Order: sequence, then C-alpha cells, then structure tokens
Amino acid sequence: MKSKGRLAQGQAMDVGAIFRNWNDLRIGRWLEWLSPYRLPLAILVHVAILTAAYLLSFYLRFEGVIPDVYYHTMVRTLPLVLLVQGFFFHYHDLYRGLWCYVSFTDILNLLRATLMSLPVLIILDFFLAPYLGQIPRSIYIMDFLWVVALTSGGRFLARHLREHTFCKVGKPNPRRIMVVGPVKVAESLIREMLSNPNGYLPVALVDPKVNFHGYRLHGIRITGGLNQIIPTLHRYCIQEIIFAFPEAPKSLLNDLIKECRRSEVELKIVPSFSEVLNGHYRLADVRDIDVEDLLPRPPVHIEWDQIVEFIQGRTILVTGAGGSIGSELCRQLARFKPRALVLLERAENSLLEIGMSLKHLFPDLDFQTVVASINDLPGLNILFRQYRPDLVFHAAAYKHVPLMEQAPIEAAYNNILGTRNLVKAALAVGTERFVMISTDKAVNPTSVMGVSKRIVEKYVQAINNCNSTRFLITRFGNVLGSAGSVVRLFKQQIAQGGPLTVTHPDIERFFMTIPESVQLVLQAAYMGQGGDIFVLNMGRSVKIRELAEKLILLAGKNLGTDIEIIYTGLRPGEKLYEELFNRDEQSFPTDHPLILRALATQPEAEVWENYLEEIAALVHQQDAPGLIAKFKAIIPNYVPASHQ
Repeated sequence: MKSKGRLAQGQAMDVGAIFRNWNDLRIGRWLEWLSPYRLPLAILVHVAILTAAYLLSFYLRFEGVIPDVYYHTMVRTLPLVLLVQGFFFHYHDLYRGLWCYVSFTDILNLLRATLMSLPVLIILDFFLAPYLGQIPRSIYIMDFLWVVALTSGGRFLARHLREHTFCKVGKPNPRRIMVVGPVKVAESLIREMLSNPNGYLPVALVDPKVNFHGYRLHGIRITGGLNQIIPTLHRYCIQEIIFAFPEAPKSLLNDLIKECRRSEVELKIVPSFSEVLNGHYRLADVRDIDVEDLLPRPPVHIEWDQIVEFIQGRTILVTGAGGSIGSELCRQLARFKPRALVLLERAENSLLEIGMSLKHLFPDLDFQTVVASINDLPGLNILFRQYRPDLVFHAAAYKHVPLMEQAPIEAAYNNILGTRNLVKAALAVGTERFVMISTDKAVNPTSVMGVSKRIVEKYVQAINNCNSTRFLITRFGNVLGSAGSVVRLFKQQIAQGGPLTVTHPDIERFFMTIPESVQLVLQAAYMGQGGDIFVLNMGRSVKIRELAEKLILLAGKNLGTDIEIIYTGLRPGEKLYEELFNRDEQSFPTDHPLILRALATQPEAEVWENYLEEIAALVHQQDAPGLIAKFKAIIPNYVPASHQ
C-alpha cells in the first residue's frame, strides 16, 4: 500500500510539472504573439495607469464625492495631463523598457519624467484655468505619488513574477551556495543568482569584516568574520563556495581548499580586479581555483590609462608573436588601438592561430602576420623599412634549458645573433623603443640558454648608450601556463593518473602568470628611460614539490594514495634556486610597487660588438666547445655544465 501511495504521489507531482510546463508554454506563445505589438501595448498600459492615477487623485482629494465644478475640470484637463506626462515618459524612453528586468536606473528615469512634468502642468494650468478650470494644488502632489507608485509597482511586479514564478520551473534542486567576500563585491553575484534561472541558490554570505554581521543582503543572511566560514559551511549544508575575495591572503585560500576537499564541497573563485577591469563580477566570471590563485604575492596591476596613451596610434612590431608570451602581448596591445600591429613569427601554425584570434576579437585592427625569422638580417631590413615600427617587443627566443644544453650553437645563433639582427634593423629606421624579454636564468647563469640571454642583455645595454633608440629589458621568472611549463606537464601527468615528476625535492622557482608577464613588458616600455632592466617582484620563490602537491589537491586527488610524486634528479644546466639580480647589479625601486630596476656598470658598445663578432665566427665554424669557452670568457659568473 505504501508503494502505491508513493507512486501515486509521484505521478501527481509529474502531472503538476506537466501542467506548469504546459501553462508556461501557453504564456510563452502569448508573449511571442504579442511581441510585434509591444510598443503600442506599452503606450496603452501607460495611458491607463496615468489616467487611473489622475482620477484616483481627485477621488481621494474629495473623499469619493467630487463636486460638479471639479468633476468637469478633471474631465477637461485629463487629456492635457496625459499629453504632458506621456511626452516626458517618451522623452525618457520609458515605453521601451523591459518591465521584468526593471532596475534602479529605470526608477530614476521614471522619477525624472514625473518630476519634469509637474512644473509644465502648473504653468499650463495657470494660463488655461479660465478655459479648463482650476486644478487644486493638492492634486499635483497626489497625482505624482500615484503615478510613481503604479508605474514602478507594475514594473517590480513583473520582475517578481519573472524571478520567483516563471524562472523557478525546472529548477527543483538548485545548488546551495555560500559566497565569501566583501558585500560590495558579492552583491552583484548574489543578485544575478537570485534573478536568473541558473540552478544556484545563495543561502549565506561571509563578509571578511564584522560590520554587517547579522544583516541581510537580498534576503541572504550575512555572517561577519573569516573564522565563520567553516561553521557556516556546515550549518547551511553548503554544496559550493564562491570565493569573491581577490585580496584574501593565500594561506586562507589554501586552508579553504583543504576543508572543501574534506567536506566534498566545490570551490570556485572570481577573477582579480586586473582580470575584470570595472570591478563588477558576473556568474560568467566565476571559475575553478587554479594554481595561479595561490601565488604567494598580490597580483600585478599596471597604469592602464598611461599605457593606453602610450600605445594608441603607434606602429608596433612583436617578434615571437605566436608564442605564449608573444600572442598574449599581441592581444593586450590590440586593446589599446595601435595604428598598426606587425606579428613576426617563423612557426606558421602558431602565427595563423594568433592571426585568426585577433581578427575575431578586434575586427577593426590593422595588423599584419609575417612569416619571417630574426636570423634573416636582409629580410628584417626590408620588413622594418616597410612598416617603420615605433615600438619593437622582442619575444622570440629559444627558452628550454635542457634542449639548449644540447644545442649551444643554435642557442647562440637564435638568441644572440638573432637579437643583434633585430637591433640593427631597428636602428636603421630609427625605432623609438626596443623592449627585449629576458629571463631570471640570465642571472649568474649555469645554462646555455641563461648565458645566451645574459649576453644579449649586456649587448642591448651597450648599444643603448650611443643611439637615440631606447633599449629596455624585462626579466621574467617562470611563466605559468606557457608552452612547456611545469604546470602544463603536471596537469598532463595528473590526467594520465601520475606520477608527477619533480627533479629535486628542494628545487625552487619564481613564478608569474602570462598576463602578468605581458603587463610587466607594457609597463617597462612606458616608464623605461633606456638601458634599464626591469624585474617583477615575484615574492618568495615556490618549491616545485609544493606546486605539484597543490595541483594534485586542486584536481580532487590525494597525494600518495591517488597520485605519487617521484624525483628524477636535476637536468643539465638546471639550478636548484633561481635569483633575480646578478652579483654586479643593485636593485632599486620604481614608481610601480611591484617592479624593480637592476642597475650596474654600463658596458661599452665597441667591446660588445667585437664579442658578438667572435661568437658569430664560432657559430659559423660550428665550434661548440669554443663557443662555451667564449661564453665563460665574456660572462665570468657563468658556470657551464660539461659539454662534449
């Protein structure tokens, strides 16, 4: 019997759902049929509301018994009132607003329209009273209140029906959400969850401060203090947390990730203010936690207004435009509306991909994709004479340490001599600024890749001293998410079930994100005076072992039981610790709080031209041992690995 009862109940619920869906369908068909007539219907509804407001004002003013003299005045003046109020409603475009999405801005426009009609009506009444009759002054006040109440009330009723009736159909079990973050940040997220049929049900808000503890936001209870996150998580049976607190300490985020793993609660995050420039968040911006969110420092912010003025209207050339850094650099430069953007890349597939991306994102941008190599000096000279770039961003380079240990001649040919070719081509056409992207592996180098970048750092600084072109250098740490990065490798290994391979349990690196690295380049280009080396203050270095553990945790796995970490030993040319400044360099602050400047004795141009001529000869002779010896001779703090 119980089974039959349950079955009957379930069938009744299904029938009810079918009826609601059928009723919803009927409403949808009616709305679709009325859509072409929306404007005239809106005008008719407003005329009815304005008429009702005016008649009610007279009715209440005279307590239901309108004297004949005022009754005739009401009838004669009604068309005039409708004409004036209708005009101002049209002027403020109130007939075209979607009532079910009414906002505070709509109500302000409604108030403006009604207020602006008042003095016009009073003036007209003064001149037309002998013909139409005198309107009692109290009628103006009562009519104003009725118009505002009825027009705004109708709009809010439509919005309420959309949010709490029609939008609830088909969402019987929404996910219970707790938002963690300041009220001013969380408000837009909660409002969107409540107003859209997205399957989310916000039930709690934890504000970092205690100012609003016990209050409610859109009906959601506010709990003050970060120490209330865990109790609130269990009290309200939370299924998912949205972390809307970009300025939170990284330790808090780490602890929250661990607690969510224990409680089987999903954790998502909103982007930093640098990712969403206007500071307002939407559900579309909410994403999963990534390792970039756990870097032990605040995110980088740059002076966008100055950068826009600096980039806008200039011709810019980017080398290595198809790489991780080069492609992101092109996308960010395109936002600032340069006069022309030239993308130089020798890998045709990568160049095609970034070209298609720019064409889609910035259809009005004047950009050129050029398949070319920085090793072709005659071709570069023709290219520079054709486009005459004002700014050059040099991102093309071989960057993988183990590979370059096996190919020192190629490293020198591309990283050193290719850069010299670019410098010569830029000088020939009077390029205003030349920004070279370097690496922290150029600091007290132990690898071929690192020493090749250190040599071009010194060469570029030397050339800067005797030309009008300003040569600038930016020095990066490891870039998270770039091609061949350790994070990409770890994610692939996690997807395959492990193990994760770490070269040494104590190896450490400085990390930055791709957008941060590009922002450093743009900021350096703007504020550099020539010969500068700019370094991002990347906080403390991160142990690769800890990075692997966090990625395992973010993937919902357990270290040891689900995925192992194994240690493979340091690779040729690889250091245990990276540094940001050479022994002969001093660090100085800049106007930007997270960017430092490295200063050292400026090298002589003639000396370094000779050095590069000697390197070119060794490359031509394919003399790898001689090349390593030359590296050691001109960069004394270079400690090379053994080469055959």
